[in-house]
Amino acid sequence: MSLIQTFEARYKKGGVYISESDNLMELLDRGFGTLRGKKLFLSSYEAFFLTEKGRITVLDEEDGPTLSLHELVKRLSMGKQEIWIRYLVYRDLRDRGYIVRETVKVDFEIHGKGAERRLVSIVYEGGEASLQKLSVLLRYAAKQKKELILAVIDRRTDLVYYSVGEMEFRKPRV
Repeated sequence: MSLIQTFEARYKKGGVYISESDNLMELLDRGFGTLRGKKLFLSSYEAFFLTEKGRITVLDEEDGPTLSLHELVKRLSMGKQEIWIRYLVYRDLRDRGYIVRETVKVDFEIHGKGAERRLVSIVYEGGEASLQKLSVLLRYAAKQKKELILAVIDRRTDLVYYSVGEMEFRKPRV
């Protein structure tokens, strides 16, 4: 029986990173973080996920106290609305075996389970969604040659995924 290694991470100036470690490449190979120099920098969602799964412990600044998941979320969500809802989608996708990356135009890009890459856009129950925005996302996905997935999350945080295909607008016949 092998023990899963817990990495020591640092929280500094609104970010989380792991310093050089012999096994740092294990996390990078599993799709976590961005290597810059000898440090692996984690996104907020990656830090939440790895903390929740017990893979990292996060220390404040250089040698401060260990931060709980709650404290980490509080610090990394400053000025970022709905970060926890987005994290729930991130966590669900990671638990399903996907590698998940944040992107600029949509919420996430996922890959794994084959060569196909997909773009994920989150729709919140009660949130604003428009056909115009959906059309823009579909065109972007088509240009990128990627499938568009809508992650619909309700008030109880239940998730349903929909694959969205090409949309065509027509004038109704009268």
